[in-house]
Amino acid sequence: MRLDLESGSESDDAINMMPLVDVVFLLLIFFLAATTFANEEVELALKLPDARAGESAEPVQRLVVNVFADGRLVVDGREVTLEALRQKLAAAARRNSDQSVLVRGDRAAQFGVGIAVLDACKLAKITKVDFGALPERGN
Repeated sequence: MRLDLESGSESDDAINMMPLVDVVFLLLIFFLAATTFANEEVELALKLPDARAGESAEPVQRLVVNVFADGRLVVDGREVTLEALRQKLAAAARRNSDQSVLVRGDRAAQFGVGIAVLDACKLAKITKVDFGALPERGN
């Protein structure tokens, strides 16, 4: 094999970095797609009521139940029936005896749906039930 030494091209001696950059970007995309972010479930469509007293939420593992104005219940990003909510609460209470629940209800939600959620918590023997509200805005 004959080598052409007369051309004197310096770019042939450089290491090609493009495959390394491609691999790094693919790994970055893989880890971003594979990672789950543990954020508290927040439904932006809910209009929470205002409250004067209260405490900010502590970062504990709790089950969040969103109650919409039309009576829909959403847990873990999925709409559930009242019976499915009861089963989910009972399973959570069996796994963790210190389970807590955060009920986030729209201010226009039906009172009966909120009572049904509280009843489901009571039947599952969950005693730590909090309600989500916004700090009262100054007039």
